[in-house]
Amino acid sequence: MSAPPLETEIFASEAAANDNYVGRLSDSRHVVHMDDLPIEGGFGPHYGGATWRTLISSDRMDSSELVLGVAQIPSGGVLALHRHPPAEFYFILSGSGIVTIDGTDHRVTRGSGVYVPGNAEHSFAAGIDGVSFAYGFARNAFNEVEYTFSDHERA
Repeated sequence: MSAPPLETEIFASEAAANDNYVGRLSDSRHVVHMDDLPIEGGFGPHYGGATWRTLISSDRMDSSELVLGVAQIPSGGVLALHRHPPAEFYFILSGSGIVTIDGTDHRVTRGSGVYVPGNAEHSFAAGIDGVSFAYGFARNAFNEVEYTFSDHERA
């Protein structure tokens, strides 16, 4: 019986299967790879350890009318109740959690899609394994999205 593949072998095979990723893409105006971007994050109490990487945003690449990023919230972390004018979507990549939208809890797992209406009060509590998800807005740049936390502080 052969040993299970090492994590580096799995990564190498996944990278080989992704023919869109050809290494460092920082010189591209239209293609970016998550691993080439810095980790961002809200490090105050509202963010519950959440970090993200903004992939598509007009202040970073040749794009318009779309913001796309990938976020992670660690086990037990909670992105506090907040709202913002544009609608948002989440697509759960791994892990699980509870998304609360206007007071209603929704359990999400890998493969779940979530629509958050504009100005809806919402939060995201990560499950025991944490959660990773893609998010997006119909805006030109991420810096156009103004978050208002329910305690009325702005971020």
